[in-house]
Amino acid sequence: MDGKKESFNLNDSDEFLHIPTEELKWRESYYFNWVDVENKISGFSTIGIVPNENKREFVFILFLKDRNEIYYKEPSLEKYDNDINHMLREKRLIYKLITPFKKWQIEYASRKLSFNISFETRFPSYSFGKDSSASWHQHFEASGLISGSLSVNNRNILKIKGYGQRDKSWGFRDWHQFDKWYAAHFQFKEWSCAFRKDYINTRIDLSGHLSRKEGNIPLESLEIETEIDNDQFKSPLSSIYTITDKTGAIYEIRAERIKKDSFIRFVRNFPTGYTELFEQMVVMKNLDTGEVGSGMMEHLRTIKINHKI
Repeated sequence: MDGKKESFNLNDSDEFLHIPTEELKWRESYYFNWVDVENKISGFSTIGIVPNENKREFVFILFLKDRNEIYYKEPSLEKYDNDINHMLREKRLIYKLITPFKKWQIEYASRKLSFNISFETRFPSYSFGKDSSASWHQHFEASGLISGSLSVNNRNILKIKGYGQRDKSWGFRDWHQFDKWYAAHFQFKEWSCAFRKDYINTRIDLSGHLSRKEGNIPLESLEIETEIDNDQFKSPLSSIYTITDKTGAIYEIRAERIKKDSFIRFVRNFPTGYTELFEQMVVMKNLDTGEVGSGMMEHLRTIKINHKI
């Protein structure tokens, strides 16, 4: 583990867009996820701004009891500015910043479905540190309370309530440099946890934290055991995480999918292979206390293809 991560102080300007470098794959992204355990509603959304490729990326995934809603669009970016009310919206998906670092609103509407939630930060936002991962220059996260509504076919309005996580990243991003990575968000009543563990050649970088109302505690170490599904993708089905924070406290958490198909697989090709990213909404259990929580687990792996001449 590198261990030499330079921290940075968050301020309100970090909720807005930053000046990009000239790197083609420089990207600024906003991400939110949510789980309502009682109603078995979960999902996530991200909007990425890629100014040097003149595009934006809009992703919205909703897992329901009897169906999934998957939406992806890459509208062109004709003008790059700091007006996030304009940049973070398109026909179906809209992010609204209400109060920096405190409250956001997410709206999604399709022909049959309408989804609207508020995200209200419940613990202090945490900076992962400058260049804590090769995926970003700067990155921060926060746990939040989720509330809102869902309607299908303009009826059966369902109230949503639960926990979620948000993050924001900016900087150069290129997935294929990683051998693999693990990330997860744990949401329990009195605490949360978020982390990223990267593997690049012989280097391992761990960044993340535990959060409570009193503040954040960085992580010291993380061990992961994963059970693989027998589906066509050999997707991660469940994981046991053993977490040690900087105070020496140890947590053992088991996470598994909320339902069989509460995950999505993203594939990105490059000249010598491809990466596949599995993002899965999960229920979890603290194996020490028995408390049940919710959240997300994410696994990326790189598949390299040998080309024979």
